[in-house]
Amino acid sequence: MKHFQKFAHYLPAYREEFGRLSVKSLLEIGVRDGGSLQYWRRQYPDAEVTGIDVDPLCSQHEEEHIRVFIGDQTDRKFLSKVAADRGPFDVIVDDGGHRPKQQRVSFETLWPHLRSPGCYCVEDLNMGYWVSYGGLRAFSGGFMQYAHRLTHLLNGYWHRLHPSSFWRRTPPMTHELVKVTFWDSMVFVHKGEHQPPFIVASEKEL
Repeated sequence: MKHFQKFAHYLPAYREEFGRLSVKSLLEIGVRDGGSLQYWRRQYPDAEVTGIDVDPLCSQHEEEHIRVFIGDQTDRKFLSKVAADRGPFDVIVDDGGHRPKQQRVSFETLWPHLRSPGCYCVEDLNMGYWVSYGGLRAFSGGFMQYAHRLTHLLNGYWHRLHPSSFWRRTPPMTHELVKVTFWDSMVFVHKGEHQPPFIVASEKEL
């Protein structure tokens, strides 16, 4: 297997967050030396694996059931073209440039191409706290802050139920957002069918 390097807690995080999914198609942004593509092929031998990277040399990591596309993850047209060719995806992992704009653009462009149920993972969010990657913008404009806003969309059904809410209707994404999970340096956004909340039992029935 080619060189594969991740933080130790990433592997159990993958297993827990992706474990209930039937993974037939996976996209990873950030190919580097191709080790992670091999890891996904080993974890999901029946899956088609797609990689995206800006480095043309990453094309050499293509093989049977693995395709690599060369392009910028902030290029919405490029991402949409890849998704049209290889999607929809059961799992998307962003291990690309690690800068907030790259992460946001990729998420917003690729989310519609994620199957339901499916999971979108953004990793190495620790870099959002480093000066060389934007520094303290992690607290205002970084993807960690962006992901925290997703939790408000997760609770979107409740916004319009309260008379003081500025929401007049349920945010569209609420209908397909079922869980947002935070790990050290990682966030997993789960897509599925999110029905409006309802009560299934009263206290007397318990």
